[in-house]
Amino acid sequence: MTCSADQKSYYDWALVLVPIFISGAVALIGFFQYRINNHKFRLDLYNRRFSVYEKALVYFQSYYSSDTNAEFIDACARDFIRVYRESIFLFGADSAVYRELTALKDTLGFLVQFDRKFKTEPRDQDEYKEWSKRKQSKPDLHTIMAALENALLPWLDFKKIGK
Repeated sequence: MTCSADQKSYYDWALVLVPIFISGAVALIGFFQYRINNHKFRLDLYNRRFSVYEKALVYFQSYYSSDTNAEFIDACARDFIRVYRESIFLFGADSAVYRELTALKDTLGFLVQFDRKFKTEPRDQDEYKEWSKRKQSKPDLHTIMAALENALLPWLDFKKIGK
């Protein structure tokens, strides 16, 4: 069996074109993998940022809830402190989100200490007056949460995840 000149030229063309098609298909698959990974990265980042909001909200609600105990508030505080520290990397130390999270941490931490100290121990009137002055100088928690939610709006815009 012998190959004619026409058959040989078809084989030569096939040997040249098949690797080009395969490399084009590999490049196309690589491009789609890049886009999928980029979208997954954005979604993961969104989820991490939303987790910061969730933990802040749980900590805030644990303080106001009448049926929570000290252990639950402490667990919420630990979770919040962990995401508070992570928020430096997610939002930046100079962002409005980090400033509001800091205000929430400082205010809620003080209020929890105040409640524990003066609900269980006998009161020293001078110390109580000093702590009460500090308590009154703290910002309102509802205002802090509203400012935090406003600061988070650009970071948690779900429509921008895929862009």
